[in-house]
Amino acid sequence: MFRVYHSNQLDILKELMTILIRDNPLPDPFGKEVILVQSPGMSQWLQIQIAEKLGIAANMEFPLPATFIWQMFTQILPDVPKDGAFSKDAMKWKLMTLLPNLLAEPEFLSLRHYLDQDSDKRKIHQLAGRIADLFDQYLVYRPQWLESWEDGQLIDGLSSNQLWQKRLWSELTEYTRRLQQPLWHRANLYQRFISTLESGDFPPGNLPSRVFICGISTLPPAYLQVFKALGQHIDIHLMFTNPCQYYWGDIQSYTFLAKLNSRKPKHHQSSQLLERFKDPENASSLFNEEGEQNLNNPLLASWGKLGRDNLYLLSQLEPDSDIHAFVELEPDCILHQVQRDILDLEDYAQIGATENTFKNSLKKRPFDCTDRSLTFHSCHSPQREVEVLQDQILHLLDDNPSLTPRDIIVMMADIDSYAPYIQAVFGNAPSERYIPFAISDRKASQAHPVLQAFINLLDLPQSRFTAEQVLALLEVPALAGKFSIQEEGLRLLRRWVKESGICWGLDDDNIEALSLPVTGQNTWRFGLTRMLLGYAMDSHAGPWNAVLPYDESSGLAAELAGQLAEFLMELNHWRKILGEDRKLAEWLTVCPQLLDTFFEVDEETELVLALITQQWQKLIEGGLNAHYGESVPLVLLRDELAFRFDDEKISQRFLAGSLNFCTLMPMRSIPFKVVCLLGMNDGVYPRTIQPLGFDLMVEKTQRGDRKRRDDDRYLFLEALVSAEQYLYISYIGKSIRDDTECNPSVLINELLDYVCQSFCLSGDEILNVDDSSRNVRNYLLSQHARVPFATENFLPNHYRQSYASEWLPAATQQGISNGDFCHPIEFDCSEVKEISLDELIRFYRHPVRAFFQQRLKVHFVIEEMELPEEEPFVLDNLQRYQFNQLLLSILLEQGPPDALFAHLKASGGLPYGAFGEVYWMNQLESMQLLADKVNGEKMDSFSVDLYENLGTVVLTGRINQVQNDGILRWRPANLTANDGIQLWIEHLAYCLSGRTNESRMYGKGEKEGRKGKEWRFLPLNKDEAKEILNQMVRGYFKGMSEPLPLFCRSGWAWLEACFDKKKQEINLNDEAQQRAENKLIEQWLGTHDRKGEGSDHYVQRAFRQVDQLLLERMKCEIQSYLLPMARYSSS
Repeated sequence: MFRVYHSNQLDILKELMTILIRDNPLPDPFGKEVILVQSPGMSQWLQIQIAEKLGIAANMEFPLPATFIWQMFTQILPDVPKDGAFSKDAMKWKLMTLLPNLLAEPEFLSLRHYLDQDSDKRKIHQLAGRIADLFDQYLVYRPQWLESWEDGQLIDGLSSNQLWQKRLWSELTEYTRRLQQPLWHRANLYQRFISTLESGDFPPGNLPSRVFICGISTLPPAYLQVFKALGQHIDIHLMFTNPCQYYWGDIQSYTFLAKLNSRKPKHHQSSQLLERFKDPENASSLFNEEGEQNLNNPLLASWGKLGRDNLYLLSQLEPDSDIHAFVELEPDCILHQVQRDILDLEDYAQIGATENTFKNSLKKRPFDCTDRSLTFHSCHSPQREVEVLQDQILHLLDDNPSLTPRDIIVMMADIDSYAPYIQAVFGNAPSERYIPFAISDRKASQAHPVLQAFINLLDLPQSRFTAEQVLALLEVPALAGKFSIQEEGLRLLRRWVKESGICWGLDDDNIEALSLPVTGQNTWRFGLTRMLLGYAMDSHAGPWNAVLPYDESSGLAAELAGQLAEFLMELNHWRKILGEDRKLAEWLTVCPQLLDTFFEVDEETELVLALITQQWQKLIEGGLNAHYGESVPLVLLRDELAFRFDDEKISQRFLAGSLNFCTLMPMRSIPFKVVCLLGMNDGVYPRTIQPLGFDLMVEKTQRGDRKRRDDDRYLFLEALVSAEQYLYISYIGKSIRDDTECNPSVLINELLDYVCQSFCLSGDEILNVDDSSRNVRNYLLSQHARVPFATENFLPNHYRQSYASEWLPAATQQGISNGDFCHPIEFDCSEVKEISLDELIRFYRHPVRAFFQQRLKVHFVIEEMELPEEEPFVLDNLQRYQFNQLLLSILLEQGPPDALFAHLKASGGLPYGAFGEVYWMNQLESMQLLADKVNGEKMDSFSVDLYENLGTVVLTGRINQVQNDGILRWRPANLTANDGIQLWIEHLAYCLSGRTNESRMYGKGEKEGRKGKEWRFLPLNKDEAKEILNQMVRGYFKGMSEPLPLFCRSGWAWLEACFDKKKQEINLNDEAQQRAENKLIEQWLGTHDRKGEGSDHYVQRAFRQVDQLLLERMKCEIQSYLLPMARYSSS
């Protein structure tokens, strides 16, 4: 018997199935119950439910429909193999063999153009895979086409693409025959199987006693024909989750309608005959000339095509009995009433088409303002969606003590994009609001770093081996452990890699293999050689074979260099092995050897490595079984394996007794008390997959064809129907950047429009339909704040009230303001008897840093984590300064610079090749000019010891390199205001000692904001110098009690823009002040190629941004400490 059970609740169908199993045990006590499902999640749920009902769920198997049908073919029909010769894998490899020999034929012109320039076989592999997938779809949905092609016939109404596909299919079957493989496939087995069942010519013991089909929304027509034929010999129970209790499918003809109307379904309990149509006498008026039913309910009409086609196909089968087990829903909330509208095929929407229907909302159904069974939530980002979801779930759990986390499911279109936010929000929740949760359906490659590391290893032949790529491999614990590299060692390696000059490329051979010029430096071999030389000799001994030793890897740290050398040696070894094309049989043993070389096996990685080995063997055996004899580049295996890893879902934790997060996918219509949908955004859901340009099914569609958008629409309908108490929907409704409106999914708009047009708030019956609809929309749709600490999130007794109490002080503005970094710290000046010149200079070069380091004893160590991915063509500022400092020292001593050039080249510090030579010549010319200028004024120097009483303190220290004509300083860089203030303080101390000469400093290039290459200060008398130094000391004391907002670069830019040199005063004109402030802000913020002073790590912790109050303070400090410097500057 072939029976179809209809119900709007999967729970009822499950109960019916459980009762049948309990009351009608199988005749063979060792026989297995066969329950066909479409997903592991459904089988897991059914096992749990059956066990709860019967006390045990054992000796049951849950095959997929396609697997079960092929199993029936092998058990009933002779000569049908266990594994068919027309599987997708087999067809793909065979097509790769056949296509190159067919491309010269005229039918294959379009393919020939696509496959031009395919030396690595990547294009033909991808094309063969797409065609194999398409042929597999034909086997399921168009078996009659393939049979016609095998008989030499063309299908009417198809494009010219049919010509090459028919020829290719014929060649495929002929090639399979030549391989002496069975020619059986699903298309030529369906009818043979059905005929065999009808004739009864088969061993009856080969069939199962009965079969249940549960939780499957749709089945291909050929599958339904097979189950109908099986129903002649065994009981087939198809449990169909049907959202509507009346027939809502299409018809073939009015004759079929009459037959359908006469076959009345039975009630599942009373066996009472029921009407199939709501109005049986006028059923014919429901259909148009094409037999399409004009559905009354707009939601069912828009979302239900998949189910409507399946219902039509089921009605075509004329099952032995239709059993209805629909559950009437109480209209106690919006959600149940919408579900009931679908169940009863009703439409209560009031659009106000006439004046009488528009002026009031009396025909709408009122609901109470406490009804939260259906809610919509508009957020600004995925993270806010998850944060809001957490708060709403906590509300539900608080308001419903009987509700548990296992009663809630959260689904989204792409679980991998939301997984980090879920982990961050739910995983880091404090204990008082922690909800146990599980994330299912993640791509295996996303869940296990070992899988991605293995794919990266397969990329070795094409890899550039950049510093980041290689170190990223070592960040996988199983790989680093194999080479005994610990986490601390990896952090040390990052610094070594940067300092030893490694950028990319294993060695010169690797670079040459990529058809790039060989440099001889900046490769891993170059850097490793430097590290190993550092163990054997000191860098001061000079280069060895044009390579300079790297000192940091000496001593006990040398073991780490050895571990890195072992790792790099294996990478190089496998780069060569994997770079060779091989036959498939030769590739088979490569995977275990590669895994054994690079990965440490422990409990955590054992299963992952087993999965890699299994998929590798399965992939290659598919090609071997297809007798593919050509050599195969590794890139083909790599691409296929990466696809399989992405297709492999991690779902073993689904229904594990906690809150479930999973992908919105077919057959996930398991009933939950609370169903939550996230990410229901326009363009994201329904998902769109463009069909292949040569897909013939698109040209000639049939009922039962699958389309991704139709699937997603029906999934949304199933989610709505399966929600027992609450349906929660959220989407990104506003841009987090500029707060502009973003559209939700069209499905959300359709549902929200229907609810707004069908319901009104209690008391709004007197309003016109538009006003009442607007009120309903405002009630159901929550516009959430952009940030979690918004005041509106903490309004008492509000359904949007947040549980994240850590944000409450910020939301209520009760927290301590962070406007000022700190309150002034008392600094007892009387205890300071002496202050050194160096200390004063160090303070004024960076007053804020001095406060942190000298007063608070805080040092911010900023690790530079970014590694270069290409050899240097220019040097950064620090490298350039260090380079020029060495060069200038040699030139000032009038020594030969060639040795320095060789030294820098041996360390990898110069740009590559001619770039390095050009750079060297430019810097040599620039530094030579500076050296000539300095040497032209350089005299014998002496030191001036200081012990000058300034009144409150004594200035101590020493001024070095003082000449008879004053102080001479130089720097191999562009001079800045920081350099100027250093010279200024030295100059004041120099004048305080009674000397009356100028002080000057020469630099390279332009100074910021001013022309020239020097700082020069006029002499002061001793009293003037003492007065200014006293002011500087008072600034020092002030800066030791709180951060002093004196920023030399920004301050000097302001001063230069508004200081009148002739009048020796500040220009207070509004225009001049505005111009000066703009210059200050420019230096504070920086430019695209230079960081501003405001981005300094110390400054950021004290002064985050420049407001008007800070600006005025800055001006005051500039005039106190930099204005005298401007008055005595003669440069």
